Amino acid sequence: MDKIETLEFKIAKFLRAGVLVAGVFIFIGWMSEFSMTENPFNKFSTYQKVSFFNVAINGGWSVILSYAGLFILISLPIIRVMLTGFLFFRQKEKAMGTMAFVVLALLLISFVFGIEV
Repeated sequence: MDKIETLEFKIAKFLRAGVLVAGVFIFIGWMSEFSMTENPFNKFSTYQKVSFFNVAINGGWSVILSYAGLFILISLPIIRVMLTGFLFFRQKEKAMGTMAFVVLALLLISFVFGIEV
């Protein structure tokens, strides 16, 4: 196996581990939210808009863990594009590496414009 295939294999292992870590965070967050003494679906009967900072201040660790898992899961494709760009530049394919970083920039711009304030 040459160096490039080794790097691609390491990227694939990193992504697989990232998905598992994100899944564990989300699972722990969801399971800590449930109570065995009451109906767990009572919270979902009405919509309550709550700020993330209010949840963090009031000790909503289950929600914070779930959000951390979602953040990890969302950041994995971004990391993949960045690592692929570095991999292309290492292979001396400048056009593909530049294209990967253009895609990365567009992803980041789309996240910035997608945030509601």
